[in-house]
Amino acid sequence: MSPTIYRNPYTIGGWVSGRRYYGHTDLRQYILLGSDNYIWVIGSRRVGKTSLLRQLDQQGRKDYLPIYWDMQGCTTAAELRDELMFALEDRSEALQRLGVNLAALAQDDAANMLRKVCRQLEKQETRVLLLIDEPEALLAIVQKEAPAIQRLRAAFQRPANLRVVMASTKSLARLHEMTKNWPTSPFLYDFAPLYISALSPQDAEELVRQQQRSPVQVSRDAIRRIHHYTGDQPYLLQRLCYQLYRSDHSLRLPRKKDIAVDSMLASLFRLQFQHLSSTERKILLHLVRQPDDAAGIARTLGQQESAIRMYLYVMTSLGYTRLVDGGQLGIGNAFFHLWLAENFANLSPEGAEISDASVQEMAQAGLQEQVVYWQEQLRIYRERLGRLQVAAARHGTSPPERLQATIQEHQRQIKDLERKIDAYHLSHG
Repeated sequence: MSPTIYRNPYTIGGWVSGRRYYGHTDLRQYILLGSDNYIWVIGSRRVGKTSLLRQLDQQGRKDYLPIYWDMQGCTTAAELRDELMFALEDRSEALQRLGVNLAALAQDDAANMLRKVCRQLEKQETRVLLLIDEPEALLAIVQKEAPAIQRLRAAFQRPANLRVVMASTKSLARLHEMTKNWPTSPFLYDFAPLYISALSPQDAEELVRQQQRSPVQVSRDAIRRIHHYTGDQPYLLQRLCYQLYRSDHSLRLPRKKDIAVDSMLASLFRLQFQHLSSTERKILLHLVRQPDDAAGIARTLGQQESAIRMYLYVMTSLGYTRLVDGGQLGIGNAFFHLWLAENFANLSPEGAEISDASVQEMAQAGLQEQVVYWQEQLRIYRERLGRLQVAAARHGTSPPERLQATIQEHQRQIKDLERKIDAYHLSHG
């Protein structure tokens, strides 16, 4: 019998969904089931924003008609409109069943097109999940065609059956600065900022082991080292595991020499550094020398500790920084740390495209939304726990072990969320 031939199961280019997608379960649950209809998912390059949107496209079909709108490369309002039409054509069968005549929309701009689709689907009691990828394109378009972007924002706000999810880097924060003097509200007003970054340790291990497909053999020591080197960043996890994969469907033990920055990673990290404000850059350049806490960083930079904590909230949420040994803060992963160290002499806090003020505003809004997010998660887990307990009661004194384990996990999640909410209220009066 010939030996089984395995293909490398790790994906280092392009988006993933379905059984290839791991993690961010609570984030996806909140986006689909929470109370916010306008959500801005913020993440660094290559963190999996497109994969998240594609997964939501699949997962959301039970409760919505999802429309995936890719704005990448658009430079005019007309091109935005064309891409929206392509997105609608991708769902043409479902839209036709619901009475939408795409041909009749041919002469409309994006705003009117979206309004008419939502109006028709509202008659069919159908909600629309608009998934917008690469909305950074709006930064250039709004400078030339502001009225078209104002109309688009109005089209987001009016339909009662529309939920809008945008996924971008935090460079989109410039859109708020560029539109804050509009006679109407700024474009990003009412959009709840949520962050996508590292996977949880459990989700990262499932990705490494490929638990949802054909499990890969990995030692506990290898898991620990992969976690340390990558900071559980999805792209770095996939990349390193692809390199470590062996033909017998196992991973070899990673070594320090596996931590290397090639031209592709260097380009990625250069972009990530460009998306930082001046103070955020200073924090990274301080931490690359040695880990420190918020108080130490504040003393070094001559700023208030409370302000530094706000920057660190955003930077840790995005994976730029992480907690290391002793509870201090360090660089988010070993690859990024190496790039910063190798390029230290050429990196400057000057010339940041995002202002410190924008980051502070983003942090304030993010913290407030974080509490809403926890409260929504708490509500969802409590409702599910109630249903699980009813199901367990039908089995008398011997419910299935899997059901008992699920109940215990929900109880653990509820306690953890209650602790986070209580801690927030204690620290904010």
